[in-house]
This record gives sequence, C-alpha cells and structure tokens, in this order.
Amino acid sequence: MTAMNEMTLAYRTEEDHPLLAALGLSTGRWAGANLNVDAADEMLIQYLNLSGQDRDRALVTYFDSGRRIWETMSAVLRWRFGPLEDADREIRILDFASGYGRMTRFAVLELPPETVWVADIYAGGVRFQEEQLGVHGLVSHADPARFECAERFDAVLVSSLFTHLPEETFRAWFRRLRGLLRPGGLLVFSVHGEDLLPPGRELGPSGLYFAARSESGSLPGEQYGTTWVSEEFVRRMLAELAPGCAARRIHRGLVSFQDLWVVVADPACDLSGLRLEPEPEGFVEHCSAPAGRLRMVGWLIDRALRQPPRELRVRIDGEVRLVHRDFPPRPDVAALFPYEQVAGHGWSFEVPLPAEDLERNAALAIERVDAAGKTSALYAGTLLAALLRSARLDLHAVKLQLRDRDAELAAERERIDGLHGLIRGLEARLAAMEASRFWKLRNAWFRVKRRFS
Repeated sequence: MTAMNEMTLAYRTEEDHPLLAALGLSTGRWAGANLNVDAADEMLIQYLNLSGQDRDRALVTYFDSGRRIWETMSAVLRWRFGPLEDADREIRILDFASGYGRMTRFAVLELPPETVWVADIYAGGVRFQEEQLGVHGLVSHADPARFECAERFDAVLVSSLFTHLPEETFRAWFRRLRGLLRPGGLLVFSVHGEDLLPPGRELGPSGLYFAARSESGSLPGEQYGTTWVSEEFVRRMLAELAPGCAARRIHRGLVSFQDLWVVVADPACDLSGLRLEPEPEGFVEHCSAPAGRLRMVGWLIDRALRQPPRELRVRIDGEVRLVHRDFPPRPDVAALFPYEQVAGHGWSFEVPLPAEDLERNAALAIERVDAAGKTSALYAGTLLAALLRSARLDLHAVKLQLRDRDAELAAERERIDGLHGLIRGLEARLAAMEASRFWKLRNAWFRVKRRFS
C-alpha cells in the first residue's frame, strides 16, 4: 500500500491539534510541516506507553522531541557549513536510524528534500518518509557490512542508535558511517553518558555497559538493547577508527539528556566555537480578560541553569505593565519530560487591561529573565491571538472532560441496565415458582398450619 489514504495513520496533519498549535509546532518556522504519523511508528507507540495511552501527551512529546533534535542538528550544520538557506551551497545529509521521520519532517522544511537521505532497518519507515517527505530512502541492515550505500555525505546525523548497540556493533557502525563522509564532512551521534547509568550498574573494563533490552517491540535485545559509555571509551575508539578527525563531546547536548559527539573529517577543525545552549522553555496554559484585567497562567523550565527565572516582564504595545517574580514549584510539569530530570516552576498573574488595548488588539509580549540575567521571549503576539489560543486549549480540555464523562455515564448506564436485567430475571423466576403446583401446595400447607396453630 502506497497511497496516503491507504495508510494507517495515528495522526493526520489536517487534525490541526490545538496543543500542537499552542506549542508552535504547526505555525511560524514550522508552518507547513507534514505531521502525518504512521500507526506503526515505534517512537509514538513508546510515548503512548509512557503516558498511559494519553494520546495528547504522546503526540506533543513525539513532535516536540523531533523538533528539538532537528534544532540541535541544524545548529551543528550551521556552525560547520553556514546558513542552510544559502541556495548556492548544496549540503547532502543522511539521517541514519531515522525511524518514521520524527526528525526528518522538520529537516525538509530547511533543506531541499532531494538533498536528504534517510536510512532505517524498518522498510516501512523508509517507504513512509519517501512518500510523505520526498526524501531518498535506504533500507538498513542489522549487519553494518550488509548496509548498501554508494552515496557520500557532508553530514551523517545519528540520534539514539549508539545508545542501543553492543560494543562490537557499536564500533562496526561507527566505522561504516564514518566511511560515508565526504572530505571535511561531519558525523554527529548521541550516546548515553556514564552519569546516566542506573544505580547498581558499572561500566565494563572497556568503558561500556550493555543491557539486552530496550523499548523496541520487534528487534532482538541482543542486537538492540540499551548502552552506556564513558567519554574515554569513545575517545579510544576515535583514536583507533578515526585518527584523522577532530572530535568534541557536548555533555547532554541532545534534548538535554544524551551526550552529543561531533566528529569532523578534518584534523585541523577547531570545534571550540560550537555552542549548543538550550533556551529556557515555557508554556502559556491560560489567558483570559475578565472585568478589565488580563489573567495568564503557565510554567517554565530551565535545562541549562536548573533554577527558577529571575523575573517575567509583561509588555503591552512595548510598555512594561508588570514585573513578576513569584515562581512556585510545579512537580506535574516533570511528567511532560519522561527522559529528563527537570524542575518545573509555575507562574500566574493579573494585570489591568484597559478596554482600548483590546479594541486595538495591542501587541502582547512576555519576556523571561533567567537566573543569570539573560532575557528571552516566552510569548510574542497580540492580545486577541493569545485569548483565541487559550480559548482553543480550554475547548479541547472541555471536550476531553466530556469524553471521559461520557465514558463514565456509559459505564453507569451499563451497570443500571445490568441491574434491571437482574431484577427482571428474578421477577420472572419468582412468578414461575409461584405459578408452579409445588408452590401452590406449599402455600396451602402454610395456611392450614396457621389455622391450627
């Protein structure tokens, strides 16, 4: 089956999910992204399992993680090759172990699809990306020696593959992928660092620990498990298998969790200028304008500093109307980041809102100043856009509540129907007994007994 309407999709772009719009995943820089997701996509299935089958949370985690991975990879590409928008430069990349396109769907918004190759052991995932995203596809193999690829690339990007390989396969795949680089090209891959090793486990003498289990529901554990490595292990491997390369480790450089390694096929390359600093993140959960006041509620996290911000500044048409400095803990926010240890901080405020501000749809901006004094944008738009966005989120939440309530009512109706059925059955049984010859004789005996007692 190849046509989109013949595919089984877990999500379709035209659903226009309000949570995705609220997170900026379907507007602005990411407008036009193909958000179709194949029902066989193991990453979405994994997020569904982690979220207790909460589809909304799983979709947000799926798309947001793909976006963040691409933002990191594109930052490395820009550092090495300059602006990706430069039409005079063609950069050929390979997204290896690409799955069903969690990252690739965002990559093709900034790179021409004809310059992007994807490879994965799942042929269905490769076919999905070819048809949906217009990229070149290569079906991989469990044995690196049997992976056929005649193309050479400026960059090979590998997220969350080396986090799953036993030592021999780890080294073999590094050698194979390193060999696909053009002169001066770069290989970017992620690993579980030593500091992520679960309690009670230790790295082996080589500096690698492999457990034969993973989230995959189809790949054998001895081929695709979970791997942790030390920095020394990777550097020894680089010295042996890539002696003519420059390399740098960025601690927790991928989604603030996995260590990111950047390897450049140029020993003279200076990687000291490569900076990957995560921006503080936040979310506006509610916005309303009751009785001449603007009310807003949300949360923030800061992966880099791991501290609450210094302040929020609320601007309307450029004028600072409020400086907010109260950020109580929000433990519930951690559930949105299942692979990380994050501390969420809440905020809520009200500020006077003259009617003329709404009438002219004044510009609204919320700036955050982190604990180190750096200022960044949390929200930028207009008052009406903020109110509309919040109303859509509230409507979605009400629909979910109604859906849950409908399920509860259906269960109650089923219980009531069951009780009615039980009553009818007992009534019929009693009527049958009372109509029987035995029952009539029994009643006559009790009448005689009462008469002579």
